[in-house]
Amino acid sequence: MNRMILVAILFMVTKSVFSMTIDPDPRIIVSFMDKTISPELDILRVMAGISSDNNHLIFEVKTRGERLQGSKRDYLLLHITHGKTYVLLLPINKEKENQVIVYERLSQSNGDDHASPILGRFIRNSSLMNFNITPISQGGEFSIPLDWIDFNTNLSFDAYTVQAKVKGNTLEIDKVYDWARKGRTHINKESLSAITLLNKICTPTSNKQRF
Repeated sequence: MNRMILVAILFMVTKSVFSMTIDPDPRIIVSFMDKTISPELDILRVMAGISSDNNHLIFEVKTRGERLQGSKRDYLLLHITHGKTYVLLLPINKEKENQVIVYERLSQSNGDDHASPILGRFIRNSSLMNFNITPISQGGEFSIPLDWIDFNTNLSFDAYTVQAKVKGNTLEIDKVYDWARKGRTHINKESLSAITLLNKICTPTSNKQRF
């Protein structure tokens, strides 16, 4: 009888644990490995941190591999929503020259924006300065100045590998290879206030997220 009671209690506890929704760490996006695409197009992780001089918010995007040559239209892309929608591009090909240009949403995709919200057209924003992109082994670091951030406005981020074309001041993204959030069952659907995100990044447990 005692054994049956113990089993019943364990069943209720286990059911309770598995029914809980775990709030994900807003500083990190862990993406599932996708072996159906090339390693350099497969995003594994996005991590937000603060620069060592405390002047920039850094987003480190890591992929499963890298390449020197290939399609010149393939990019690693950081997607920022902060009042407006912005993107920063890093060429997948390490040998391709990188220019730090910030693009702002121009129009929405005609397709399914829920499945691929980054598709569509963007226009160059020449007024945004002191942004930087650094290629690293299997990925890139995207640097955003803290003085650009409006702490009264929500901020969210994610990353993609995409096929895109640049013509003059216009960027058009027409294909998504991978999305960092793809396949995750627990996703923060609402963005955080910028001050909340910064506070979480700067907590003592996140000292390792400094670049």
